[in-house]
Amino acid sequence: MGTLNIDRYHATMGDASYKDATRLHERPLSESEATFYVTQRKLPFAPCLGHERLVRLLVDSGIDRPRIRFLEQDRGGLERFAHAIEDMTFVGAVRCVRPGTITFAGEPFADITGAFGLTQAQEIKFEHAFDLPMTTASIAMELRMAAGERWLSDFSLRRNGDIERAVEVATYAFIGGFNDTSNMEAAHRLDIPAVGTEAHYWQQAFIEYMDEPEIEPRTGQPKHFEQVAFERWLDTSPQGTTLLLDTIDVRMGAVHAAMAATSSDTRRRAFKGFRVDSGDLIELGKWCLEFFEANGLHGLMPILTGDLTVERVREIVAEFPQAAGFGVGTKLSGEVQRIAGVIFKQCLIDGRPTLKASNTPEKSTLPGRLQIFRGVDAEGNYVADVVGLDDEEIEIAGACVVERLLVPFWERGRYEPIPSITKQKAFVEEQRARFCDIEHYPHTLSERLRTLRDELTRRMRTDDSGWQRILRATEPVGSARE
Repeated sequence: MGTLNIDRYHATMGDASYKDATRLHERPLSESEATFYVTQRKLPFAPCLGHERLVRLLVDSGIDRPRIRFLEQDRGGLERFAHAIEDMTFVGAVRCVRPGTITFAGEPFADITGAFGLTQAQEIKFEHAFDLPMTTASIAMELRMAAGERWLSDFSLRRNGDIERAVEVATYAFIGGFNDTSNMEAAHRLDIPAVGTEAHYWQQAFIEYMDEPEIEPRTGQPKHFEQVAFERWLDTSPQGTTLLLDTIDVRMGAVHAAMAATSSDTRRRAFKGFRVDSGDLIELGKWCLEFFEANGLHGLMPILTGDLTVERVREIVAEFPQAAGFGVGTKLSGEVQRIAGVIFKQCLIDGRPTLKASNTPEKSTLPGRLQIFRGVDAEGNYVADVVGLDDEEIEIAGACVVERLLVPFWERGRYEPIPSITKQKAFVEEQRARFCDIEHYPHTLSERLRTLRDELTRRMRTDDSGWQRILRATEPVGSARE
């Protein structure tokens, strides 16, 4: 059965809406048709992902008897709302952009329409469905843009808290532009490649050879224990592997890796790349590559890891273009600077446009039944987005075609098929190529929507009720106003 995936204000508002029977149309607010739109306001752009999570949350809406009793016994007296959601199957309508559609901050990528009492209580479902997927995919997409065609691996498993979240991060990183993951469960479920080098403690496990060393036949001197560790690793991976160089010191690690790899033809063939995980990645990566080349070890792939951000990857690519790939973990999942910040805001009630007119401009919302219009030129490139009202016909300068991105997704328990993650990934890549400059892509409001917002805001803030006279008349004698 479903959980109480709601805030208390959803329960109290829902219950109040069932009690309110004094409206103009002589029916409770709970039965009024309301539309709420969904957007994110903190990421410059992000693929819209999470549709399958939304379906699960909408389908799993029934509440079991202990939770119903919990609502009934609430101090606020929530019996009406408890009765309404018992064995509930949400029967409203949802529109959404296609899975993987790249949208921009403030654009309404989904909306939901239904009876106010139950529809307003769907807010958390939408926020939970889209926030993590869009945040992860946005970071992955920016890393892909910074890395170019270089390999990107998801190394975030250890930073995700639990395996289910880790699988989801791997999923949305893959769709957003990553090539593979270190997460074996995710690789199994998603049928994507799994990768991973040896860890530092492989070398540490051979420390006994520091006291009882093997002799290097080429020099007659004791082998360093790290060379022994690398030799054993190469022997276990004749099909090809990457050596991790910074367990002790990167330059020393490169020397021991070269000694191990040149000790036999089989080991040389197994040595495909090296990984640097600490220190100045650019300087050390360059030094190691030059060192290996000078010692006849050609064609190795430098893999760089270690708290990589989008900005750091851009810097590495500019100064060390030979870098073959990057592993990203902490900054993909554990230390995320910006989340999507998905929000759910009412825009229609019984056919009337409504909005939140905030004292903080960026927190004000949009009124009416909304639509994203995307202009496409003769070459198939995107030229601009306009957010307008659904019944508008929008023209966009330079566009031969104007697409409507919000389309029906869910109605009365039936929903549109969701493409595989491979198809979603291809769709993201295809769109990315059609934005000539995504970081400066124009996205604006239509003139009609802007006028509606400004005029409705003005009307809402106009108050000719005479409240000042009432308040003055009820002030006690000796008040501060005297």
